[in-house]
Amino acid sequence: MTAGPPPAGGRPARAVPADGPGAPLVLGLLLRWARTPVLVRVLLVYAAARLVSAAVLAAVARFQEPSDWTPEGAGYRDMLGLWDATWYRRIAEDGYPGAVPRDGAGAAQQSELAFYPVLPLLVRALGAAGVPFETAGAAVALLAGAAAAVGAHLVLERAARAAGAGAAVARRAARSGAVLLCVSPPSLVYQVPYTEGLALALLTGFLLALLDGRWLTASALALLLGLTRPVAVPLSAVVVVHLLVRVRAARRAAPGGGPARPAGRDLLRAGVLLTSSAAAAGLWPLTAWWLTGERDAYTATMGAWRADGRVEWLRPWWDVSQYLLGDVAGPLVLVALVAGYAALLLSRRAAVLGPELRTWCLAYPGYLLLVLDPFTSLFRYLVLLFPLGGLVALRPGRRGTLWALVAASLALHVVWVAWLWRFSPPADWPP
Repeated sequence: MTAGPPPAGGRPARAVPADGPGAPLVLGLLLRWARTPVLVRVLLVYAAARLVSAAVLAAVARFQEPSDWTPEGAGYRDMLGLWDATWYRRIAEDGYPGAVPRDGAGAAQQSELAFYPVLPLLVRALGAAGVPFETAGAAVALLAGAAAAVGAHLVLERAARAAGAGAAVARRAARSGAVLLCVSPPSLVYQVPYTEGLALALLTGFLLALLDGRWLTASALALLLGLTRPVAVPLSAVVVVHLLVRVRAARRAAPGGGPARPAGRDLLRAGVLLTSSAAAAGLWPLTAWWLTGERDAYTATMGAWRADGRVEWLRPWWDVSQYLLGDVAGPLVLVALVAGYAALLLSRRAAVLGPELRTWCLAYPGYLLLVLDPFTSLFRYLVLLFPLGGLVALRPGRRGTLWALVAASLALHVVWVAWLWRFSPPADWPP
């Protein structure tokens, strides 16, 4: 390569390869990344995202005001024990109360009975070995989140292939879904003593077992999920759709398209799956009844977190929409958003998710609409809608969309942690 003429009044320009001195290093890193097994890449992305979360939380801790939650000069470890983690600490250290705590008027008060037992039991097991609660809770959450990221990739790729998508489309769906799960704005919950990571790990395991036809494994995971977070109700809808799809496929494969006769073993396994998924929703309410002797122990306790002291179906969303946007515009916008979301999930574009994942993405928000008061915790509840990430960058050349969403998610992650995780009296906006 020949150097150009010297600039006016200066020394001759130095000859530099067109691809730059760092090109071989960059090319080598890209080749090494491409040769790395895909699930290892998922874990590396997850680890990098958790380092970002740790840095953000450590920075936010510097602005934490002293309170009953945190001491003066709170650090990263102190921030791990905020909010719901305090309830899980009480359960891990002292167990559940033997009666529903009530005030002088008999109204149920907030208590540990609203929180599910799998996470605190795991943390208690580590605590028995001398591991402090914050460290044990963070370790359980981190490992569960890593399993969820890998599980999300496997589930999305398997579902896309089962739905008839090509190998390239299935890989893109799996990649975008797993990456966005790792970097979502509330992804800090994968490294604090919260249950979203654990629930995601069990959910992806359940869906993977379902898609693979391992119904007994799916049954066991559904029961565990029913003791981890209050999200088991939508599982029954997923199971029903899955079994209907299987019956339809069997009829098509039968000679002459006539009715298929499933083997007795398959009928038994299907019955176990249906029963387990339905029973999972009632496991913790029944356990709370057994612990306290009060039939409504769980629902009464959950009502203590509601503005009017009881759980109301759908009404809180309607009221909040009116509060934010007005008596007419609010409900209209709410209905439009729900209808638009349902249309997206029922569109041809979402067919790549397959019937089971589409059913989950419809049933779970529907369940939240029915029983949840819309509040700041909603952001972290939505991480269980990980299949939606699989709809990003499905077409070749759309990778830029994925990276734009990654950048936006990381920016919103900073906002979410700084806004919600930091306890700043008298404001109380729990994440």
